[in-house]
Amino acid sequence: MDYQTLSNEDNEAFEGPDQTLSPFVQYETQDDQNNNEEQLRWSHQKDLDDFFIRIYQYHQRHGFSCIVLSEIFALVQFVFIVSFTILIVQCIDYPLLFRSTPSARNLTDKIQIDQVIQSPKQCLRNMHLITSICLLLSFIYWIYRLSRAIYNLLSYFNIRTFYTQALDIKPNELANMTWHEVQQRLIIAQRTHHLCIHKANLTELDIHNRLLRFKNYEVALVNKGILPPRIHVPILGDILSFTTGFKFNLRLILF
Repeated sequence: MDYQTLSNEDNEAFEGPDQTLSPFVQYETQDDQNNNEEQLRWSHQKDLDDFFIRIYQYHQRHGFSCIVLSEIFALVQFVFIVSFTILIVQCIDYPLLFRSTPSARNLTDKIQIDQVIQSPKQCLRNMHLITSICLLLSFIYWIYRLSRAIYNLLSYFNIRTFYTQALDIKPNELANMTWHEVQQRLIIAQRTHHLCIHKANLTELDIHNRLLRFKNYEVALVNKGILPPRIHVPILGDILSFTTGFKFNLRLILF
C-alpha cells in the first residue's frame, strides 16, 4: 500500500482548530493579579475586634500623621515630667536657695540660678537610692512605651493602607468624612474583601458590637451582680470603686 503525504493546505486545515484560541478563555493580567492580592490581604481578619477598633480610632484621631505626632509628644512629655521631677527633687541646692546654712547666710550677693542648680555629675553622685530606683523604673517604662508606640504606628500604617486601598479614602479626604460614611464604605468593602469569614454581609450593628464588646460585657457583669464595683470598708461600709487598674486587669483576663 502506498502512502501519500498531505498537502500544506490539508496540514493547515488539520492543525488550524488546535491552534485557534477559544474566545471564552480568559487570562489574568497584572492588574487582576494585583487586585486579587489586595483582596486576599484584607480577607479573613483573625481579630476583628482589634481591627475595627483601630479603624474607628484612626478616624477619630484624624489620620496617621496626627497619630504619629501624638505618640511622639507622649514620649517626650514623659521624659520631660521625669526630668523635671528629678531636677526639682535632687538637683537643686535648697539650703543655698533659702539661705538656711551659716555659709549661705553670710552671702551678700544675689544668688544666681547656676549657683542653685547642680551639675548633672553632682546630681548623679548625690542621688538617693530611692530616686535611682524610680529613675530606673521610669526608664524601663519608657522603653515599654516606646515599643508599644512602634507597634501601634506599624498597625496604624496598615490601617492607613486599608483606608486607601479597600475604602478608597485618601488621607486628605479623611478630615471631611464622618464615621457614618466610613462605616458605609466598610460595609461595602466586606462584599469584596470578605473581612469577616462568619458572615457574607456586615451591618452597622455588627460593627458596633465589635467596637463595644468590652463595654457591653462590663455593663452586663455589673447589672447581673457578677462583678460588683464596690469594696467593703469595716467602718464606712460598701464604697463604690471601679479603678482604671481594675478595669485594665479585667480586660486583660477576659479579652
